[in-house]
Amino acid sequence: MAARKSCTHMTWSEAKSKSGDYDTSKKKKKSVIQVNHGQALTAKIVRKSSAPPEFSKAELRRAKKQEEKALALAVKLAEEREAERREREGRTVCPFDMAREQMTLEAKRRQQQQLQHESNITESDGCCLDLEQIAQCREMQLDEIAALDAIYTDTDEFLLSSHADVDGLRAKIDEWQEHDGGNNCDEALLSSIAQHPPLSFGLQLTIEDNNNTLNDGGLDLVATLLLQVVLPPLYPESSLPHITVAYFAVTDRSMQISANKSLESLVHLEEEGLVQELGEQAREIVPLPCIYELATTWLTDHIFEYCNLRTHAQLSA
Repeated sequence: MAARKSCTHMTWSEAKSKSGDYDTSKKKKKSVIQVNHGQALTAKIVRKSSAPPEFSKAELRRAKKQEEKALALAVKLAEEREAERREREGRTVCPFDMAREQMTLEAKRRQQQQLQHESNITESDGCCLDLEQIAQCREMQLDEIAALDAIYTDTDEFLLSSHADVDGLRAKIDEWQEHDGGNNCDEALLSSIAQHPPLSFGLQLTIEDNNNTLNDGGLDLVATLLLQVVLPPLYPESSLPHITVAYFAVTDRSMQISANKSLESLVHLEEEGLVQELGEQAREIVPLPCIYELATTWLTDHIFEYCNLRTHAQLSA
């Protein structure tokens, strides 16, 4: 009873301090933040100002007009391209004219092309007489080129290579001839003549199938042919000219095709057989000049014998 009495005489604060482990936080109530109307309105304004900007009606109208203009311009350009395509499809061209144009472009390109050659004539290859033979052949080559130039004057059918330096070779030949007709042999000058770059040129030929070799007259066939010719040092006495077919197409002179279509030859050329036969024909003519004879006579009569009509051309005949 004495102990109980001593406890009952303790005050509440004394009991709390004596216990020590009493957790006062459990008794605390959560505080409620009081926000008045002015603060709430201020927070709302701040949220609106931080949001993405809104366009005005005037700005939206201007943007819409610009979009409509861009769309109208795109439609206009598409219509113009379509009209151009239809016009191109409706426009026709002559394949023969296209072949002539392509051949001329190829001939002019080759005219500016420098030949890669390695001369096999050196000072140790023989006596002065061998070099004199080359000089004589070079002189004959210059005469043949001068004749071809005169025959095809005022045309672009004969195109001499721009790297042939015909004037330089002619000056050397004239100097050699001044030495008593070549009797006083100047080996250095003769070697210079022998080492001169090969003379080369292109011949643009247009040959009609007058004999109707490929058809019975249903097609007006024309061959467009570019021959590239290189004259070796000993031509025409003991060498043959190097002849290659640089361009070839056979077209119908009366045909018209759409301008947007590419050119296609109506025949297939047996090029290997043609070049081989040209060499055989040249062998029968040398030591005389043979280029003009091959180009104007033999090719005119025999070119279509080395052509085979393609299937679509046979159906058109």
